[in-house]
Amino acid sequence: MSNTEIIRRQIAGDEAHRPPVGAPPGTLVADPNAHETRMLVIDYGPEHFEQREISECSDLKPYIEKQSVTWIDVTGFKNIELIRVLGEMLDIHPLALADAVNVPQRAKAEAYPDYVFIVTHAPELTADGYYSEQAGVLFSDHFVLTFQERRDEDIFKVLRDRIKASRGLVRRKGPGYLAYTIIDVITDSYFNVLDELENKLDAMEKRILKSELNVLEDLYGLRHQAMDLRRAIESHRDALSTLMHIQVPFMNDEVRLYMRDCLDHSLSQVAMANSLMDYVVSLRELLASEQAQRLNEVTKVLTMVATIFIPLSFFAGVYGMNFEGAGNMPELDTPYFYWFWWAAMLAMIVGMVWFFKRKGWIGK
Repeated sequence: MSNTEIIRRQIAGDEAHRPPVGAPPGTLVADPNAHETRMLVIDYGPEHFEQREISECSDLKPYIEKQSVTWIDVTGFKNIELIRVLGEMLDIHPLALADAVNVPQRAKAEAYPDYVFIVTHAPELTADGYYSEQAGVLFSDHFVLTFQERRDEDIFKVLRDRIKASRGLVRRKGPGYLAYTIIDVITDSYFNVLDELENKLDAMEKRILKSELNVLEDLYGLRHQAMDLRRAIESHRDALSTLMHIQVPFMNDEVRLYMRDCLDHSLSQVAMANSLMDYVVSLRELLASEQAQRLNEVTKVLTMVATIFIPLSFFAGVYGMNFEGAGNMPELDTPYFYWFWWAAMLAMIVGMVWFFKRKGWIGK
């Protein structure tokens, strides 16, 4: 399956793993191809940092009861029962849990009585383009819960390393600021994908200008990538816009200010994605123009050849009749007329080519 097909499945919802018709709201759907479930706990404060992988939800209780910031990162949705128990322990609404686990979902942000939940898509560069992974972020006044589809491709590792090294403000801030940094990582990851797609379009333009015109399939592949990427960014922007209007105590004015910066980045990305779509359209027009120019050149050469041979064909037809007797062609008995005839034909060809050049029809 191509990368574009994967993206389209995740964003558009093709072949999604949805609950069966008539299932109760909040039903979790098990995907047989899902990655193994892992729960990683990061607990920190200004003076301490702890990172631990746990296998039982009961191991979370000591961290939840503390005053420090606790981040539970769930990767892989294979163990649906473990995720269901985690949701019951943290009092997560079944609808929010289903939106986090059932893939794919459209990007959105929702407010619940005790927490805020946002689900979106995090892009990642691959050899073939990029992969769009569903990511969920749920944060309250004392913990943050995140969901990632894949266990091996950890999109939040760079953030955990930053927290461990105590770089930036995150160790001195609360769960709301941690949620912002997580969303910021997802938002900024779109810049890398946009830049890579722009580089591919630049390379495609150079190929077309070098008269490499058999690129229509590759160009349409880039077009689909640009369309899917724009759709994902616009959906992410709408979710951030909704998040900005949610009023909860643990999302104070400082956190809201940082969230606004994420929204600004997303708006810039939408503009970049629209520019890339315009770039794709211009490349299609350039390709069509180059193909038309190539066809015109071929047609012009064939027309020149045909024009040159029209009078030659006329003379060849006339002197191919070879009449003898009364009223015969006097040239048939003329010495060396055969060579004179060839010289006349050659002179005619040279004269016509000279005329075409003088008119500017060839040689440009």
